[in-house]
Amino acid sequence: MTKIFYLKEQLLQIIESTGMLSPEIFLTSSFLLLIILDLILYHNQAVKGSDDNHSRVLNVLGIVALCWNMLLISDQFTSGNDAFLFDKMLFIDSKAIFFKFIINISGICMFVHVLLSKRQMPAEFYPIVFALLMALQLITMSVNLLIIYLALETISLLSYILTVFQKDKAGSEGGIKYLIFGATASAIMLYGMSLLYGMTGTLSITSPDFSRGLTQVDEIAALVAVILTTCGFLFKLSLTPFHIWTPDVYQAAPTPVVAFFAVAPKAAAFLVAMRFYLAVPNDLRVITAGIAMAAITFGNFSALWQSQVKRMLAYSTIAHAGFMAIGLAILSEIGLKSIVFYLVTYLFANFAVFLLIDALTVHLQATYDIAMSQLKGLGRQHPLLGILFVIIMVSLAGLPPTAGFFAKFNIFSALWQAYQEAPSNQHILLVLFIFGLLNTAVSLFFYLKIPYYLFFKQTENTPTVVLSTGQYVWISLLVLPILLLFFKADWLMQWINLL
Repeated sequence: MTKIFYLKEQLLQIIESTGMLSPEIFLTSSFLLLIILDLILYHNQAVKGSDDNHSRVLNVLGIVALCWNMLLISDQFTSGNDAFLFDKMLFIDSKAIFFKFIINISGICMFVHVLLSKRQMPAEFYPIVFALLMALQLITMSVNLLIIYLALETISLLSYILTVFQKDKAGSEGGIKYLIFGATASAIMLYGMSLLYGMTGTLSITSPDFSRGLTQVDEIAALVAVILTTCGFLFKLSLTPFHIWTPDVYQAAPTPVVAFFAVAPKAAAFLVAMRFYLAVPNDLRVITAGIAMAAITFGNFSALWQSQVKRMLAYSTIAHAGFMAIGLAILSEIGLKSIVFYLVTYLFANFAVFLLIDALTVHLQATYDIAMSQLKGLGRQHPLLGILFVIIMVSLAGLPPTAGFFAKFNIFSALWQAYQEAPSNQHILLVLFIFGLLNTAVSLFFYLKIPYYLFFKQTENTPTVVLSTGQYVWISLLVLPILLLFFKADWLMQWINLL
């Protein structure tokens, strides 16, 4: 039964709900202030006639603003209770707050990357990033199909803009491919949502009418509507069959943006997908397991043949998304927690490796990407650089003594437990378990290829690579949790168990 609110009650509910969105309001205010500050700085630069670059000022202010936003999110985590906002259009809980942390840390890492690599990003870059962060935070709380769609579209449109920021042929090509596949996935998702609304009479996935309505219609029709709706999530997660855009975008987009794309949108999309999977009564285990197997297999075997480092990592991120999708396939509490652990460990390794690649791209005078053959002998000439690279690659491969080992171990443990508890006809989980293990072995061939080139290949013309002290310090800070969480994984799991 629909609850009717009078105008006064609606206004009071809006005011009360708005008070619980302090991080999102702060990001919106920062977005506007950055635009105004950009205009002021640009005017002063034009008056003085100097060549001063105010991008660095906006960058530092962006880092400070995101650190302050982290404090606002912390207040929500310590004092907030689970609550519906705006007549059950948003839902704030510990999961949403934790994923906001992941998104904000990703934003800070991207800004630090830009600062340390001395990239001259256009001034519009920073307000666009803040708008993107606001949309990502909003979608972590979305439990209404309309809000989910609007937030996903906002994220996609801003992502298209960030992809073409380099204003060259490769960036334009990657942006167009991103736009075409995004528009296709969006149209399919919107059609699925319209079917769901027609079947249930509600847009709220937390409403009892939603699950009840799906059980009262033809099972195949309901399943088709659910699958069509998940296409939007598959696109943001780079899961098969909506993964084709990933290599071109990762190779053409600015490297800090690529590092951000690999973590923040995926984190937000996984949380929305979790909520949606828990809301629908249909058994999506077989379909999701098939998607996970396809993504893992396609990503790993495609990465095997790559000679460019960024393109190889683009295909590997498809495989990583497939491993995380295993948690969706089993849809148990331990499975969902294993996704969160995987995301956190992947965040540190991802930003560290892309900062290394960005620094090497400059020193090796590469245009967009560096070839693996250009890494020959660099580990011997620069031992610290080589050691950091090896630790990151070992973590991405899922080997000890790194956090990546426990990330995959948690996923496979949850999968094996789900298989033992599942009905006898759920052999797809065993097949997924075997496929996952075999693909983990396959991934060793391309992840360990980089350490092989760094330390075992020789070249007569080894270039001199000089990373700044700030770059070494920041990469080391990102690598430290990768090692620490192998020995103290329970530290992170204690936080995850609160979700």
